[in-house]
Amino acid sequence: MYCYLDGKLISLEKARIDPRDRGFLLGDGVFETLLAETGRVRRPGRHFARLRASAGILGIPLTISDPDLLEGMERLLRENQLLQGRAAARITLSRGVAGRGLLPPSTATPTLLISVAETPPPPASMRAVTASYLRNEKSIGSRIKSLNYLDNIMARREAALRGADEALMPNSRGALACASAANLFVVQDGVLMTPTLDEGALPGVMRALVLETAAALGIPARETRIMPDSLPHAAEAFLSNALLGLCPLIEIDGKPHRIGDTGPLTQRLQDATADRE
Repeated sequence: MYCYLDGKLISLEKARIDPRDRGFLLGDGVFETLLAETGRVRRPGRHFARLRASAGILGIPLTISDPDLLEGMERLLRENQLLQGRAAARITLSRGVAGRGLLPPSTATPTLLISVAETPPPPASMRAVTASYLRNEKSIGSRIKSLNYLDNIMARREAALRGADEALMPNSRGALACASAANLFVVQDGVLMTPTLDEGALPGVMRALVLETAAALGIPARETRIMPDSLPHAAEAFLSNALLGLCPLIEIDGKPHRIGDTGPLTQRLQDATADRE
């Protein structure tokens, strides 16, 4: 298997990250995960735009062009013989090597890693629990795909220990923000709803696409506060991210929610977003 590390194609066995790299030491960096299907990277422009916005927030320079990023991923798919089926392509950008301490260097030489790996088809449905780990809606980490994902990791671990697939993360005010690795949507009285960014929701690529698609289809949609106790009353609930697409929730905190069924609005949005870039 091969990866791209700082512009060079290299085998995973030989790839090395400097032990002084701030991404490794401090989580000082950002990442993006993209879906590739039969060698075609999906929605690259949206992901690259978010990557650049996140890097800009942190003040990490990203000089590689979008076409070069895409070409690197496509070459990795070919070199790793992943032109059939589904693959996950990940871009990892750290601030790079620096001296000790928290203060970032005045000039940075970032580390850029691109890797690809086979990924299975998304599940037909998922079961979720409400995590005890919180999403800090006031943190800069709620706005970007930070390399520091410890809260999300612990929430997902909690979900696994409780026999669930995903964890719904409340914010400091008790409202739901998102899942550990996905955005949350619910349908109530024919209205599609999702937590606002101010509640700690990540500005997900699929989240934006779902809202755009709903608008194009004339489906009422709004970003709003969603409380955990409102979920049992929702007609439909689903999660979204680049690898999942749209995945129905059939159980929340051990209580069945549309068991064995994808809600009609969820199905409509699944179909309509499948080919949208």
